[in-house]
Amino acid sequence: MRYKAVVFDFDGTIVDSEEGIAIGFQHALKSQGISEDLEVIKSLIGPPLSRTIITKYGLSEEDGEKAMQLHREYYTEIGIYQCKLYPLIIEMLEGLKAMGVKMMIATNKAESYAIEQIKYCEIGQYFTCVVGNNETQTRGTKAEFIDIAIGDLGINKNEIMMVGDRYNDIEAGKEAHLDTVGVTYGYGSITEINDIAPTYIINSPLELIDIVKG
Repeated sequence: MRYKAVVFDFDGTIVDSEEGIAIGFQHALKSQGISEDLEVIKSLIGPPLSRTIITKYGLSEEDGEKAMQLHREYYTEIGIYQCKLYPLIIEMLEGLKAMGVKMMIATNKAESYAIEQIKYCEIGQYFTCVVGNNETQTRGTKAEFIDIAIGDLGINKNEIMMVGDRYNDIEAGKEAHLDTVGVTYGYGSITEINDIAPTYIINSPLELIDIVKG
């Protein structure tokens, strides 16, 4: 077996949660007098939205935080449950589990949100740990979350891979000195994935099983 452990991004890789995230972010922008199309917002999902709302839309730190508080309120009550697993995710997780592969989550999403969605989707049995941000997205970087997730595994890094759907996932995996897998079924475009040059590119979750086998 080529790889003994896999670190997964969450949104856009395991779950399709863009509806809840996008609607909540749209509410946040409207509170600051900004109207934005949902499809544009969906294209922004991946990097921390708390920074995007400032860098892309020019809000001050104070106004950005006020807007993101509205986003968190919507997401906690409603948006968190507007999610679903991507097709063939269960089959992939079952296949990797049967092979004895250790699986972890490293996400820019608030850790508490990811854990709640994992419970909602009934997939907690597959993951040894979930590492994510705090609600204000100031806990650390994704590469740091990856290092925390794999810290106690006792597995060489050349036997661990990072799987994600956006450029920041692949960058974080490279920063953590892991082989990387870019998925094309998530939020990132095929061009984006090609440009960031992951070790592997897959179009279906099941393709990951063959890569892990080597």
